[in-house]
Amino acid sequence: MNLIFAAILAAQVVANPVQQKFVEGETLDYNLTWLKITGGTARMTISPSGDANYLITSVARSSPSFSRFFKVRDVIETTIARNDFSTLRYVKRLDEDGDQIEEVTVVEDGTATRTRKKVKKVRVPRPVFDPISLIYHLRTLDLTSGKAYAFDIIADGKLYSVSARAVRKEKITTPAGTFNCVRVEPRMTSGGVEREERLFIWYSDDERKLPVRIRTEVKVGAITATLRGVTAGATAADPPTLVEAKK
Repeated sequence: MNLIFAAILAAQVVANPVQQKFVEGETLDYNLTWLKITGGTARMTISPSGDANYLITSVARSSPSFSRFFKVRDVIETTIARNDFSTLRYVKRLDEDGDQIEEVTVVEDGTATRTRKKVKKVRVPRPVFDPISLIYHLRTLDLTSGKAYAFDIIADGKLYSVSARAVRKEKITTPAGTFNCVRVEPRMTSGGVEREERLFIWYSDDERKLPVRIRTEVKVGAITATLRGVTAGATAADPPTLVEAKK
């Protein structure tokens, strides 16, 4: 019986190479740009948290020169179930030009409890994702052009419906190298109304499905995270300081 179980487990590992990398830990470093101005760096890490969960940490901070105008240090931590990537605990700490916000969302027994200045409760299905965990969950799916998926996501104390479609293949050049990618476009709606922000994610067209580029289009312009490096294992949360050219 043990040999049969081991064979089944081995087959699952081969079938899910991305999830196996998550078990081993992974660190992704990005350059951040706003309106084509390089303004900072970001780091996303994933690693096991106990026997049944993953911990994902996302840290973004502005560069020294950009901080003179607008200083940013945003930290997000999300704990998700390893079997279905459903969000269990989502912590957001934002420090943007002195304006500090801390928000904690805990999902338990079909209810998401969000604590900010007040407590807000929302009924949610299982699985339910957050904006960060969904980026990683998509990496475990078939992203062949034309594929489409539907999800539920909890964000800002609201439950959203998300449709994500793999649109087309594109080649992306980054500081980490040149990648053949599949562009995925998630769309968030609540009460039938689509959010104004638009999100685009370019995943590498290989078994790793690396999020090579992530772009959010908002009213004030596009914020883009472009991959600059991949490291095995979950390293320190803080991204390296952006080295800026001397003027």
